[in-house]
Amino acid sequence: MFEEYGYEAVTMERIAVEGDVAKATLYSYFPMKEALVAHHLRDEIVEGMAALADQLATHRSFVSRMQFLLRESAAWHAAKRAYLPPYLRYLHGIADSAENGAIQDAGSTVTWNALTAMFRAAQQGSEVARAIPAEQLAWSLQYLLYGAVTHWLLYPDTDLTAAFLQAFALLMNGAAANKPGDARKSISTGKTNPRRSR
Repeated sequence: MFEEYGYEAVTMERIAVEGDVAKATLYSYFPMKEALVAHHLRDEIVEGMAALADQLATHRSFVSRMQFLLRESAAWHAAKRAYLPPYLRYLHGIADSAENGAIQDAGSTVTWNALTAMFRAAQQGSEVARAIPAEQLAWSLQYLLYGAVTHWLLYPDTDLTAAFLQAFALLMNGAAANKPGDARKSISTGKTNPRRSR
């Protein structure tokens, strides 16, 4: 119905009628329309992560796996653009009210768990430093990506894939200017800093 008539035009009452379910029953499962959207997107996230598992395994490095996942995620967000504003409003609302069960059902926890597992594996493989717990790294990246999505929604001409990759590079490299002699490899460009100590 959302696809056929548009999200704003479809009311909970109309959904109840079309679904042949009592309005009170519908509201007992989904207290608002945004909750229904969040539940559906969560299912898509779970299915999408499972579908990508084999392809992720073909990437040898953590950086390569993460960049692949972020490109896929950006494409998914682009396909769901019409639903993202109500979805993000819902996430804000349940976060403010500390409804942990609702947060898990919305898909935010699914993403965080997947990112945590990837960071933990990278730490065990010595690709990522262990000074910061994998859970915290995943949380930080998730909010950097959230910032990229909200900016993209405000400025549609933004390249979301590039923004996601920049968010990941920011987490991995930091924003400080490299000091002379620092030849760290840039995650975003793959280029080495030419300023080396003599």
